[in-house]
Parts: sequence; C-alpha cells; structure tokens
Amino acid sequence: MLHGFIVDFCCLQECIVIELEGDAHDSMERQSYDRARSEFLTAAGFRVIRVRNKDVTREYLEAVLRNLLNSPVVPPLPKGEGVRG
Repeated sequence: MLHGFIVDFCCLQECIVIELEGDAHDSMERQSYDRARSEFLTAAGFRVIRVRNKDVTREYLEAVLRNLLNSPVVPPLPKGEGVRG
C-alpha cells in the first residue's frame, strides 16, 4: 500500500508509480477517481504513469522506462512535508 492506495508498480527510490488500466477504467466515475488518486500521489511527491493494458508489450514498457530515465524526475518532498497517508 502506498498512502492507502494499492498501486500496480512502484519504485520508492525514484518516487514513480506505474498504473495499468483496463476497460474498468473507462467509466466517468472511475476516471474521476483515478484523476483524484493521481493528484493525491503527485502531491505526495510521486510521478504517476498510466498505461493501458492493451499497450503493455515488452517494447512499449522498455520505451516508457527509457523515457523515464532520460527525463527529469520530481524530487521527493522533505520528510514531514506533503500529504500523509
């Protein structure tokens, strides 16, 4: 669990969360929940990346990870600051 949420993948050292999304995430209600959840995790210092299940292939994930390693990562907030979960 991460701040009360179950996430698909998380790297605490890099403050990155990767969420895999299937058809269940297509409803307006679920999209609203996902958006609020991403905002919460972002405010807590995490970078949230959402990937559609159908896009999960080895090549795609390698490209995502390569892009992550080459792009600036938001540093975590100092201890005691930000959202608590």
